[in-house]
Amino acid sequence: MRPIPTFLLRTSLLCVLLLTTSARAQVASSDTAIETADDAGPGDNAATATTPEAALDLVMDTPEVAHQKALTHNAELLNELIQRSMKQTIKQQKFAAATGITGGMIMLGLASWRLIEKDPQSQYSRGLGVMFLTLGMVDLTTGVYAATRIPHERRRAERWDRARKDGITDVELAYFEGELHAAREIREGERFLVRWNGLTHALAGALVFAYTPIPDSLSRTDRVSGYVVGGLFVAVGIGAFAATFRETPSERAWKDYVARRVPMAGHEFHWSLAPSFSKRGAGISFGGVF
Repeated sequence: MRPIPTFLLRTSLLCVLLLTTSARAQVASSDTAIETADDAGPGDNAATATTPEAALDLVMDTPEVAHQKALTHNAELLNELIQRSMKQTIKQQKFAAATGITGGMIMLGLASWRLIEKDPQSQYSRGLGVMFLTLGMVDLTTGVYAATRIPHERRRAERWDRARKDGITDVELAYFEGELHAAREIREGERFLVRWNGLTHALAGALVFAYTPIPDSLSRTDRVSGYVVGGLFVAVGIGAFAATFRETPSERAWKDYVARRVPMAGHEFHWSLAPSFSKRGAGISFGGVF
């Protein structure tokens, strides 16, 4: 048997020792990294993510954070507009109720004066009485309705306050957004109704003003009262007609919400970039939410 050279034995032994030391070092390094990750908090883990997979997870979490911020912002904005709309609507409703009831009572008083006057009684006086009676009943009914009706804005604010106690979700936010938009449509229709009502009053006053000088049997007092009443009707009707070109609180609230709200994830496309590092090099990770 040929003896093995001492050089080969020493070389083989040295290679075995080097491999063993390298393996132990890798195991120790891996254990140290695991212990460091366990000791660090969730925020530290996110900050020290160096692999492409960890960086991609960080990117995918970013839209969720943005979504929550958008939800919070929109909820606070909606709360501000709901409360403001309620207060302004109640204030306008009280004014409309007082105006309608007062105007209706005045019209009914004029109607009674024209319809129950003693002889001589002309057809002109009777016609004025009928017109005053009709318009007075309309104004009185409108005023009583405005005084006794609970506005939609108040009931909506009460439901909103109850919903906020448990926290607003995406579904609840969308629900109240729909209510705000529906209130805008309703108030816009009511504004158009008041516009035509004012135009009708102005037309009635113009007719009274135009027909007053025609009958020869009218006394001077009747003519003066006809001119005064006709001019008053025209002024009030034109004023109401012009006031309807100003948007209601619900309409302004919806416009403000649309202009100031933040788009929420899931409704639009969101994307972001983040750097990533690994043993093989560096790169950029891309993440998006549709």
